[in-house]
Parts: sequence; C-alpha cells; structure tokens
Amino acid sequence: MKAAVLHEVGRPRPYAASRPMTVEEVELDPPGPGEVLVEVAGAGLCHSDLSVLSRPRPRRCPP
Repeated sequence: MKAAVLHEVGRPRPYAASRPMTVEEVELDPPGPGEVLVEVAGAGLCHSDLSVLSRPRPRRCPP
C-alpha cells in the first residue's frame, strides 16, 4: 500500500525540493486482534500539517 512517510522535520522550503515527506510503497503486518485495516480513498494536508514540517508547531514523530 502507499503511505506518506515523514522523514525529517525542519527541512527548508520549498518542500518540493527538500522533500521532507514522500509517498512510498510500504508493507504492513495484517491487523491483530481488535484491529481493523481501513482502505482510504483520499487524504489531504492542512496548514497545521505544514507547520509541523517547518517546526513552528513542534510535534513528536512516532518511531
């Protein structure tokens, strides 16, 4: 499946050149007990998502 993968926060703009986030093919383990896999047809980014990339709103990145 495809996933948006955040590689690093704080990279310079324009993001098209520094590419802090890329869409990549990833493999996931099958859902475990009490979990479901949901197919998402589309998603978007909002302004607060972009501010996480540039660091005015720092957020911890999951491991």
